[in-house]
Parts: sequence; structure tokens; C-alpha cells
Amino acid sequence: MGNILDVCEKALHGPIMKEQDFDRKFMLAAMKLVKEADVKYDPDNPVPSDDQATDRIFEVAKKLVAEVGVYCLDTARVMEFSSQEIDAAIRNAPGRVKAGLGVDRKYFGMRLPDEKKRPWFQVGSGIVSSTPEYAANIVEGYASIPEVNSIQIPSLSSIRGIPISAGAPTEFYAGILGLRTALDALQRAGRPGIPIFNLHPTTAVAVTNIAASAPQFGSRLTDAWLCGSIAEMKINYDTLNKVAYLHASGANVAAESGPMLGGFSGGPEGFAILCSAYPIMGQLVHKAHLQLNFPIHFMHACSSTRDVLWGVSTAIQASSRNIKVPVLWGPYCGAGPNTKMYMYEAAAIYLAWVTSGAPCVNQPHPAKAVKKDGITPLEAKFCVEMGKAASQLDRGQANELVKQLLPKYESEINNPPEGDCYYECFDSETGKPNDAYIKLVDEVMAELTAMGIPLA
Repeated sequence: MGNILDVCEKALHGPIMKEQDFDRKFMLAAMKLVKEADVKYDPDNPVPSDDQATDRIFEVAKKLVAEVGVYCLDTARVMEFSSQEIDAAIRNAPGRVKAGLGVDRKYFGMRLPDEKKRPWFQVGSGIVSSTPEYAANIVEGYASIPEVNSIQIPSLSSIRGIPISAGAPTEFYAGILGLRTALDALQRAGRPGIPIFNLHPTTAVAVTNIAASAPQFGSRLTDAWLCGSIAEMKINYDTLNKVAYLHASGANVAAESGPMLGGFSGGPEGFAILCSAYPIMGQLVHKAHLQLNFPIHFMHACSSTRDVLWGVSTAIQASSRNIKVPVLWGPYCGAGPNTKMYMYEAAAIYLAWVTSGAPCVNQPHPAKAVKKDGITPLEAKFCVEMGKAASQLDRGQANELVKQLLPKYESEINNPPEGDCYYECFDSETGKPNDAYIKLVDEVMAELTAMGIPLA
């Protein structure tokens, strides 16, 4: 499979192309391959269950990578990969990744559509916390959920009152503070070995991320680092520098991608192909141990719309059946914490994607991940319960339930409720949710149980 130097060589010697020409080439290829796949979006069935159709999606995803390649922004060249290289990358995919320490050391592996095996439970996000104290309470709350296998930790917005700037020393220092805050919180929760799968969320550029990742500051090789691509099918030297450092260190590399419905890939069918192509790119370019895919809608900036649910369900089925890469599917909800709409959206996502074979569905980011302090451990607990329930169902059952859930929130997608901040629905001293939020969650849980979702 080669190493990162081979990837760099492709970035130096591939065909020169303007970025807008690459985008045009990508769009034309996606349009052609949608016709070749012969798979049609069915809005009346947001959770499809045609294995042959999803296998065709994967086959054309391979062709997309072969025909278009990956664009390096720094060299303005296309990294090209042959069909033989693509097949080898798929054949040699890792299958599982070992993460965590002590009793929390486990293997994150694969699932198949309709498989009753529980998914890997990851909660949290890099949503900004305004103070280290809030971040500590949130992480401690995550680790206190017994079923949780891994977490993502919050970002910090400032250090010693100084706003953080990308690439500045403040970013480096805040990265260290954010990790130490999280590790202390895991210690208090009695689960110090839980792996963190987004080191370091506060550090936006490679130089500060690499600096903060030195082991003397607390980073552990059993955690994982997110190494982002750029929409669509692009990468830069900043990410490749980070990837090179992590491989040389023996760390877990998570290739990160954010496929967008309504962007260069077009509608739901092209979007499904793109979502299926990114795990292949992650093996070819990042040599990744795992993948984070966070799919969103171009107009609505969330993952809970009917067409995104269908497109991602299709891609999950395609990739889970055809490439052994453990993927963290990272959704976004329109609504924020302490709202019924958030829970309806999250329930629909879990039902659709877990039954489609997702190895992991991360706790959906509330309020499109743009609200400071806009996440709490109670959404995490609700999502773990939804993941457990969804793993007991098959795609046909999930499809009927999702069709009941969509009318509960679709009309509000354009203007979802923002919800509350952490400190408005949790006691910031004790780290406990207030009675009103607990009551709201209990009400929705009872409603979903009455629908036939096995939450009890």
C-alpha cells in the first residue's frame, strides 16, 4: 500500500489542474455515475433495503475515485489512483482499530445491515465550551454513561481571557488545557482509559495540533486524531503534515470528511456515491485506521432531512458491505438541546443508520454545532438509548418508524428551535440536569416507546 511519501509524490507529479476545473470534472463524473448506478432516491422510503442497489453504489464510488482522483490544493495537481491501487486499498482496509487503555481498551470494528450487534457508542463533539469548567462537567457526564466506548471533547474559545487565533500560541496552549481538562474529568468519572477520538479540537492547524500532541502534554497513542479532507475530494499539505506526524508516531489516524448533499455531487444519489467514496479516499491518501464522515445538507446544514437520511443510509449499507473500515458517522441536528425536535431528529438518524449497518453513529451535534455551550450529556444519554433500541430492529422496521418521525420535525427544518445552553439546563456546579429537562426527555422516551421503538 505504500506510505505517505508515495502520496506526496503523487501530489508533486500528478496532472496540473485549476481547482475550478477539478470541481467541474468531479460534477460531470458524478452525474455520469449516478446514471450508471441506476439507483433512484425514494422519498417515501427513507431507509432503503436493496443490497444489490447499494453494491452498485459502491462500485461506482470506486470509479469516481479512479476517474477524478484527489486534488492537492498546495500543488494544484491531481493525485491519481489506478483501479489496482483502489482494489488493494479496499482489500487491505484495517477492519478494526484498537483504542483506549486498561478496562476501557476495546476494538472498534464493523457491522452489517440488519445486524443485531450493538454499535460502538461515541458521544460528544468539538462544540465550543466557554469555560474549562463547563467542558469538564460535560466530559465527566459523557464518561459516566456506562455504555460509552469513546468520546469527543469540547473546544475552548479562549485561554486566560485571550481569544484563540488559528496558528497562534494561544491555540497551542488552549489545546493542552482542553486535553488536561478532559483527562481530569475522565479520572473523576472513574474511566481514565476511555479513548478520545478528536485530538485536539481547539487546535485548527497542523503546527499547533502537532505541538499539543507531544506525549508530555497527555496525548495517548490509543486516542485518535481527525485529519480533514476538503469538500469535495481535496486535501492540503496542512493535513498531510499532520497525517505524516501521526503515522511516524504510531497513532490512530481518523480520515475526516464532510460530504454535502446539494454540492458538487448533486442530489441524493450522487451524495450517496460521494459518501461511499470517502472511506476509499481515507485508505488511499490518509492510510487511515478509521474514518469520520459528517454528512450534511447544503441548504439546511443538518443530517436529519429525508434526502440526507436516505443518501447516508444507502452509503452506510454500501460501505459496510464492501470495505472494512470502521466509520464514525457524525450527524448534525437542526434543533438544539432541551427541545423535542432534537430528540425526534436524533431518533430518526439512529433508526436509519444503525439498521443500515453503521459501525458507529456519533451523538448528533445539536443546533448545527454552531451554538457555544450548545451540547449536554443528557443528549448523549438519550442517543445511547436510541442506539441500543435501533440495534434490535431491521431496516424495514426502521423505515416505518422513520416515516412516523419525519412529520414531527420536517416542517421546522428551515427554522429549528435553537434550544438552551449547557448552563441553562444543567447545574454548572453539580453537573446535573435540571428537573424540567429530565421531564422533557422522559416524555419523549415514552412517546417513542408507544410508537414501537424498543427503548424499555
